Amino acid sequence: MTSFTDSNKTYNVTPEHCTCPAKRWNPNKQCKHQTALIHELNRATIFGLLFIRFDCRANGDEVTHRCNFELSIGA
Repeated sequence: MTSFTDSNKTYNVTPEHCTCPAKRWNPNKQCKHQTALIHELNRATIFGLLFIRFDCRANGDEVTHRCNFELSIGA
């Protein structure tokens, strides 16, 4: 992940570890890079779950087929 203050610096970030100086100074706290990563992971998970739930192509019922037809003709 790129530093928030200097675009020339990058850090290796996981939810449990970060190579930034702030994490070395406060090893028991989450740094802002970890917080940002966890936020994006949560957003991606929620998006994936919503996509699965509302994807009209994967449902298999008559409403789904109508939805696909309407999407194909641009209705």
